[in-house]
Amino acid sequence: MKLRMSAPRVGAHGIILCATLLAIPLLSHAYHVGEVLAADQQAVSAGNAFLAALAQWEKLPPSLKEANLGQLVQLAQARRQLMLQLVQSDAKVAAARMLPQSIRARMPAQVAPYVEEEVKVQGTGFVNVADNFASGISHASFKILGQAGEAPQTVYLADPLGSERDLHRLAGKKLTFNAMRLGDFLVLLDKKKVQVQALQPAGGASIDAAAATTGTVVQGEQKTLSILLNFSDKALSCSAADVASRVFGSSGATVNTLFQDASRGLVGFSGTAIGPFNIPYTSTGSCNYGGWATAAEAAAKAAGVDPALYARVNYVTPSNATCGWSGMAYMPGRQSWVQACSATGVFAHELGHNLALHHAATPSAEYGDASDPMGAAKAVGLNGANRVMAGWQPSGTVLDVTNAGSYAVASVSDSSVVATPQVLRIAKPDTADYYYISLRQATGYDAALGSQYVNALSVHRATGILPTRTYLMQVLAAGQSFSDASNGITISNQGVSNGAAGVGVVLAAAVCTRAAPSISLSPASQTATAGTTLAYTITVQNNNTAACATASFNLGQVLPAGFTGALSATSLALAAGASGAVSWAVTPLSTVPGGTYGLDVTVTDAGAASSQASGHASYVVYSGDRTPPAISITSPGANASVAAGKALSIGAAASDTGGIQAVEFFVDGALLARDTSAPYTASWSTRKVVKGQHSIKARAIDNAGNVAEQTVAVMVH
Repeated sequence: MKLRMSAPRVGAHGIILCATLLAIPLLSHAYHVGEVLAADQQAVSAGNAFLAALAQWEKLPPSLKEANLGQLVQLAQARRQLMLQLVQSDAKVAAARMLPQSIRARMPAQVAPYVEEEVKVQGTGFVNVADNFASGISHASFKILGQAGEAPQTVYLADPLGSERDLHRLAGKKLTFNAMRLGDFLVLLDKKKVQVQALQPAGGASIDAAAATTGTVVQGEQKTLSILLNFSDKALSCSAADVASRVFGSSGATVNTLFQDASRGLVGFSGTAIGPFNIPYTSTGSCNYGGWATAAEAAAKAAGVDPALYARVNYVTPSNATCGWSGMAYMPGRQSWVQACSATGVFAHELGHNLALHHAATPSAEYGDASDPMGAAKAVGLNGANRVMAGWQPSGTVLDVTNAGSYAVASVSDSSVVATPQVLRIAKPDTADYYYISLRQATGYDAALGSQYVNALSVHRATGILPTRTYLMQVLAAGQSFSDASNGITISNQGVSNGAAGVGVVLAAAVCTRAAPSISLSPASQTATAGTTLAYTITVQNNNTAACATASFNLGQVLPAGFTGALSATSLALAAGASGAVSWAVTPLSTVPGGTYGLDVTVTDAGAASSQASGHASYVVYSGDRTPPAISITSPGANASVAAGKALSIGAAASDTGGIQAVEFFVDGALLARDTSAPYTASWSTRKVVKGQHSIKARAIDNAGNVAEQTVAVMVH
């Protein structure tokens, strides 16, 4: 449904009236299509209605401002809802439509809370993973947790040069960054400017410089509390004793024994299960997992168990029809939720997320690797890639392959091996990933493995840094091979005998693979009056593989009617993986009406026309009150002589057609007083003032946010 809104205009008596938006400019670009384009057009239309109303409101006399404030608030609220939708559908486009902070500063206090603002964020990052195993679908969102007791906020990445991988690498770390905040959403604008203050260990993780490529070993006893809950209309089908046995049991395939074996004793789960407790929620109500957790911890405390004493807290509930998941966890983090209490693998999966383990996937299925509990939630051992990235494989059991040849690997299912290679690791240069090659056998905790994984080589791909998905690329029976032509890598199973496999590795010349470039524009949004030239910086990144020669990228601009633009260069020569910048000067004609205008840049690989990308920014033409107020210091006069030890009265006269918001008085640069009504005065005590020359400044701020200042010098004797 297309949103229809009205733009305000001022009638004969200065009252804001409604007019259709037909004259309000819409976006000119067509490089993002479908739902995102529709949401973008609606957000821009709503924004233009709001900007027009704000501009007219600023011109009203003070006596009419209060009466017309309500409509301005309503327009801001309508735009906010559309911007929230745009953030979730495409954060990059939403960032380009952000109203510049100079405009936000002009808004009345009743309006500003509904408009995005740039803020400095500090907190610990984590990924919230919701698992729907039945449908093979997961939903992962990056969140930041600030002060204790605050609700986590969802973070979206607007940086076109970034990816989900960049966000996930920030999980489990204390972060400081600037973001656009809108409601409970944060939009991270520039991944390069994120400050990583410290690493938050995952349940006793420690830093080990010798550990694989991650530098982190996940280790320590995971003291865990499982709290069982009954909804008011549905009870659990399992008992605390059953859950305790599945999670903390010391024999059989339990969460504790599976991780003990995979980690070679570095990780274990101990603790207790309590409940079930009745909580005032239903199985058909909203999926209020935060409320369930709060109720669960209150019930545990009432029963004499303090959840604060546990590194992990696991909430076990009946199924809730509105959730759409059977398990959820913070990765890495302290909390997890399970709605399938009779499945040991689900507990292992969700608690594995707490340890910073992501999904064991295949290129086509989120849970496609059933050889790991982080895949289809089976109670089996972990794959070779996860064991290496978690730092659980001794150095003698991981071999980095840099030359072609034949290699032998022992079964990774045998955790007693200490000096024989169990995992081969091969660098994948085009994506900075790795291939992990391992052998699985139906022994020990892998006795429940599916037959397709037994006595076969598993080839996994992963970034090498937790948390990250592992992708099972292929399972190789004897005589089968896996090939990566882009990097010239071929891996073959030369046969399995006596618990070991022969692995053939061919490292041939890599093949050039072209990929669409990345493009970003900075700033994402700026504002000025019509006729003003603004400068933007365009950054282009070459995403072709390393085997490709230097490529030439052609830049083109798409501008709204009435705009002109000048690029400092129309092409960039970039080596594979390199980036370069071009400056862009954009000017609207002085006759262009107020509103938000989309600016687009296209970049195309001259050697492959299909390798094209586009970047977006905004030019906000603002037609509101930009005339500064009049200000003059009436006393003391310039270069006046002031006697020390007395109180000096400072006076100022200020005026503006739209009214004066306040006059601020400064002495030697420090704020002395703020007066919001005429006559504007302040008192300065010179009793402890050093004799000599001092400066007095008066700053007037009008109701549109415009500022004017005057400074005089006085001599204290």
